[in-house]
Amino acid sequence: MSGFDAIINRKAPSPWELFKTNPSLYIASKLYNSLSQQLLRPLSTPVRTICISDTHNTDISALIPPGDILIHAGDLTHSGTPRELQVTFDWLVSLPHKHKIVIAGNHDTYLQTAEGRSWVHTWRDRGIIYLEDEAHTIQVRGRAFKIFGSPFTPQHGNGAFQYPRTGVTGTPSRWSVIPNDTDILITHGPPHGHLDLAGLGCRALLARIWELGRTHQLVLHVFGHIHGGRGIENMSWNSAQSIWEDIVLKKGSWFRTMHLIWAILWGGRDNSIRTIAVNASVVGGPRDRDIRPPVVIDI
Repeated sequence: MSGFDAIINRKAPSPWELFKTNPSLYIASKLYNSLSQQLLRPLSTPVRTICISDTHNTDISALIPPGDILIHAGDLTHSGTPRELQVTFDWLVSLPHKHKIVIAGNHDTYLQTAEGRSWVHTWRDRGIIYLEDEAHTIQVRGRAFKIFGSPFTPQHGNGAFQYPRTGVTGTPSRWSVIPNDTDILITHGPPHGHLDLAGLGCRALLARIWELGRTHQLVLHVFGHIHGGRGIENMSWNSAQSIWEDIVLKKGSWFRTMHLIWAILWGGRDNSIRTIAVNASVVGGPRDRDIRPPVVIDI
């Protein structure tokens, strides 16, 4: 296992280990999480969205509840072979959800070949919408949702669907492909500082979703890739969130942590929930032996 894969798949450290390693970052994370774990108040007719990612050949049919939309945010397989993908495809087809939206991940290498891309174009005939840097609009319970999906993550090793890094930020223009009127965003990797083990995500993606979340209508962002980052975060696109992201970028800062406390207590902040972020990684824990259920979100 490579060094980065070891980080992605590592066992989550204990709270005491986190505090000892970086006290200011740990305290800031607790402060920010107190804001970001609010519950969204769904509309009177909510749309139930079932979110999964990083199943890596695992059949979790028994864990998947009913819902209106099923989203798979990539890493359908472990080795990306046609045989693995066929098994996963057959499993996805068997699920009863009316709308099934799927992207690839860095492990799904066959889907980056000409043959693989030709094959996935036939998936729609079986009820699976596969997206690769493209958008698709669905109608659910009288509401329209424009969904954009992308399998790409910053370059590491020889995985599929990777883009060059500029330093550690990725290529900023890479994410300009996301339409401004996107309602649901599916990417394989997380944005920097959010459900990414405090800093393994992409800064360029974060910059783009700030534009979408602050000035447009982004409701839900589903991703995976960083197995240990699994969870839900509500993003308000306010000063507290910006300060938190700066603390992650600096890998901890007592000065900025004091700013975060000020923003929480006296900043006159807007804490309304605008975007729900979900790291829906299914496998996790030491050697990916833990199998976690889907994340269910009502929007």
